[in-house]
Amino acid sequence: MTVQIRKLFKHGGSQAINLPKEFAQNLTDNEVFIEVSPNEIIIRNKSKLDTMESDPHFATFIKAIALDAMKHPEKLHDLEEVWQGLDLLIKDVPYEGDDE
Repeated sequence: MTVQIRKLFKHGGSQAINLPKEFAQNLTDNEVFIEVSPNEIIIRNKSKLDTMESDPHFATFIKAIALDAMKHPEKLHDLEEVWQGLDLLIKDVPYEGDDE
């Protein structure tokens, strides 16, 4: 692991840092994940394993949906009714499983 000391500078209304070229050359995308804790800031490559489910707030979101469904079952719909016509809606949307 390579460690360097860099100074923060103002960029508009934000703080910024110049990322050394040798650090950025291994980035596979224009997006990175920034994880912040009280003692460190970690910048890491985005991977295929990083999904909506890996967001720390996802469990809270799902719990809130479940609680709402239990409190208001009248809002729930018939699954067949909801998915009816979905094939037409998503027919041209590519997904990772495509072999094309």
